[in-house]
This record gives sequence, structure tokens and C-alpha cells, in this order.
Amino acid sequence: MKRIITIILAGVLCIGHSIAQNESDALRYSQKFFGSTARVAGMGGAFASLGGDFSVLGYNPAGIAVFRSTELTFTPAFGYDDISSRYMGMNRSDTKYDFGLYNLGFVASFNRNTETGWVGTNFGFGYNRNNNFNRNKVIEGVNFESSIADYFIAGPYGANGTYPDDLDPFWERLAFDTYVIDTVPGFPTWYETPVMLGQTQREIISTSGNTGEWLFSFGANYEHKLYLGATFGIETVDYTRNSNYSEFDELDLSDFEQLLFTKNLTTTGRGYSFKLGAIYKPVEMIRLGGSIHLPTFFTLTDEYRHQMESWFTTGESYKAEPTTVQGNKIGPRLKEYSLTTPFRAIGGIGIMLPGQLGVISLDYEYVDYSTMRLREIDGGYDFYSENQVIQDVYRATGNIRAGAELRLGMFMVRGGLASYGSPFASGQMNEDAGYTVYSGGIGFRESRFYIDLGYTLTSNEYYYLPYECEVLDPSFNQSRNSRFMLTTGIRF
Repeated sequence: MKRIITIILAGVLCIGHSIAQNESDALRYSQKFFGSTARVAGMGGAFASLGGDFSVLGYNPAGIAVFRSTELTFTPAFGYDDISSRYMGMNRSDTKYDFGLYNLGFVASFNRNTETGWVGTNFGFGYNRNNNFNRNKVIEGVNFESSIADYFIAGPYGANGTYPDDLDPFWERLAFDTYVIDTVPGFPTWYETPVMLGQTQREIISTSGNTGEWLFSFGANYEHKLYLGATFGIETVDYTRNSNYSEFDELDLSDFEQLLFTKNLTTTGRGYSFKLGAIYKPVEMIRLGGSIHLPTFFTLTDEYRHQMESWFTTGESYKAEPTTVQGNKIGPRLKEYSLTTPFRAIGGIGIMLPGQLGVISLDYEYVDYSTMRLREIDGGYDFYSENQVIQDVYRATGNIRAGAELRLGMFMVRGGLASYGSPFASGQMNEDAGYTVYSGGIGFRESRFYIDLGYTLTSNEYYYLPYECEVLDPSFNQSRNSRFMLTTGIRF
């Protein structure tokens, strides 16, 4: 009876689940971290006023007009991400390595051999990576306040008040079919659980994939003072999240021994974007740049696969996959929907050092994440609640990027710093969860060939809940992502 009373109290405080698309999905595919070539990454991504590098075509298309020759670039990258988590007083950490293509670009330059009027036009095509999802995270702790069983029972979408045959086969009914929850005798729509408080909780999360953009750019150069450009982009999404959540009774509180809830999500899709930009040189040592990004319109498909297992000290064990009421297996749950990302505005200034010694640059980016919107493609669902949450949870923020390059003959030394403001509104759990990027690099350049090496260290601190419950303390996570990039370029 004591455990049932605990459930009743938790039922007021725990929040129902949502397998549907939500504000977290919208943010995941709306954030961009510019700098897919080693030179731009090494300068903190502060290139809006400089141009002449393929990476820039994705955030100031005018940069293509700065090219003076036809050019081919290629950038592989190697990185690793380390996440340290503190949950219920316990510390855990994990690391994941990845290797991938961050840039492949071609720019064709056509010069008129004149110094007046429109002196040149350039065309470009290629690929830039905007975000990387390759991470491993482990959280573990002993919880005396709640269990995921409370989460399955409580809340507006929980099992309480619902007959077993009407439970969501991807969520609560998995718990029911494995006896993690069961109906109270004599009350067919009221549930209890053998899972006692004080169990050890562990979640192992592995994510992979990326967002990238195929670019088609055009730019024109007016008397080497005004550079204009436009980019049409086809953005791609490839995301996989595998979560193994378990609870096990190390204190022998009841005949419950362990549960394992496995969740797999795969998201794929594409979107279309358009950008306009300009770079102006009022005097020889000053560069001013700016661009606007219209929202990207994504069409995405989610594929969910869930499974639950349970074990008891009596020797019984159960395994459940989503099934119909008749017991027939249900395949993965598929959902196609659309996402509109925020409008962006970027401005920058570059200062050329005397004697072609180098350059110092500074960028500012404005983006309002509260304007993201989820939409139904086939009708029947309006995403009203999810879009209201987006407006309440997120805010407008600014991103600042600064960089410098020192030229020593054919050799270059670079450094940069970027600060990405938290997209979460004041009062939210992650209102301070911004990103800081430290970067550096070196380069060698001659008339027909160049090679650049860049390094970035991205740090981020945030809170995470394995399930939503007001009596649950979140885990505190510190992420450190290191990435090494090597860009090779050939000029024709």
C-alpha cells in the first residue's frame, strides 16, 4: 500500500510522454555551426566579411564573388566527443569517435580582365556539413524519488484512467505486457508497479548522423569593391538515436529485479533554403559583410522502434514489442512531417593588417528559435500544442564569432573564438546551455595549391531528464568535442 500511495503522489508530478515530434526535434535540425573547411574553422567561423573560401557560401554567398580563380576543395575531418554526466550524485563518462567528409566544393571563376564595372562572375557547387550528432552518453544513479514506472502510470497521457487494450503499444502497453505496471485488483483502469523506490537507474544513449547542405551559388564582383552572391541550398538530415534505459533493484526491495526499455529513432529528410549576401570594401583595409537566410523548409520522416524487457527474482522474465490487441506485431511507427527553421541575419567586419600581414574578423548572427514551426503534411493533426511549446521554451539569441589570421610568407597561423547563445528562454532548465568554440590552425599556400589544418574544441553544458517528472533531478552533462580538419585546395 505504501508503494501505491507513492504512485498517486507521483501521478500529480510526472508529465506524460510524447512519442510525437516535438520542440527538441525542431531545435536539433535548426542549429548550425559554420566552418566546414579548415581555414574558416580555424578562425572561429568569422568569415562573413571575407569570402574566398568555399565554406562561406553557406552563410554569406557573396564570398563566392571574392574568388579570383577556379578552385576545387576537399575536407575530411576526424573528431571525438567526450560527455561527462553527474546524476543522483554519481559520475559517468563516455567517448565517441567519428570520421567524415565536411566539405567538397568547386568554384568556377570567370574574369573580364577589366578593372571597371562588373569585373567577374563566379559559380559554385558543393557540400558543407553544418552539424554533427556523433555522441555517446551514460547516466547512472540511485533514485529514491521516482521510477520510470511512475512516468508510465501518471500524467495526462499515462496509463491511469485507460483500459489495458487502449494503452499506447509503443509506450505504456510495453510496461503492462512486461508487468512493470499492472492494474490494481478491482480497478481495471488504475495501475500499480512492483518497482520500488531506491532502484539504480542507467541510460546509455548513442547518437549518430549529421546535417549538411548541397550548395548552388552564384556571385558577381563590381570593381573589387562590392561583392554580391546568392545560394540555393538542399539541406539533408540523417539522425539516429539509440537509447537503452534500465532500472535494477540492487537493494532487494521487492521481487522486481530489472527492466530494460530500448528506444530507437531514425530521422531522414531534406529541405530547401535560399540565401543572399553582400560584401563591401569602403577602403582597402576594411571589409563589411552581411547576409540573410530565408527559413529552410524540411520534409522529415521519423521511424520509431521500441522494446521492453523485465526480470524478476522468481525466475520469470518478459519481453514485449509493439503489438495489436490481437497480439500481431506492429512494425516501426512512421511519421512524415515538415519543419520550418528560423530566419537568420548575419553581419561581419574584417580588418586587413598593413603589409598583407593578415586579417582580423568579427561576425554577429541573429536567430530567433521561437519561430520554428512543425507542420502536418497529410492533414489530420495541427501541431498546435508543440508549436506553442516552441514559442514558450525558445527565444531569439545572438552568436558571436571572432578570428584572426597571421601571414608569414607562404605560411599562415590562425586562431578563433565563437560563442553561440542558448536558444532556451529565461527560466527554462537549459537557459544557460550555450556553446563555446575555441579554434586554431595553420596553412600553407602557393599560387596553385594550398593545404590547411584546423582544430576546434566545442564545449557545452546542459541538463537532461531521462523521463519527465517534477520530483526527478536532471543529470548535469559536460560535452567536449574536438575536431581536426584537413583541407586541400587546387587552383586552376
